[in-house]
Amino acid sequence: MLTTDFDYYTAHQAEIVEKHLGEYVVIKDARVLGYYKEEMAAFSSMKEEIPGTFMVKKCKPKGEDIETYYNHAVVYQCLI
Repeated sequence: MLTTDFDYYTAHQAEIVEKHLGEYVVIKDARVLGYYKEEMAAFSSMKEEIPGTFMVKKCKPKGEDIETYYNHAVVYQCLI
């Protein structure tokens, strides 16, 4: 699932970044579910979903999009 979501992001990265630079995009099943100014807001929008079934990614141009990985259990624990 995450591979499909990441592939979707990279295929559409230029158009996503053009409109939403610096925001966080939520992608699930190769569909954009929303854009958020804050990372925690993006994760909060998915609190009913199973961690690992969606992707939250900061919208950055190619070459600037270094990945940071979190244990989603930690993020969700903060939301409860």
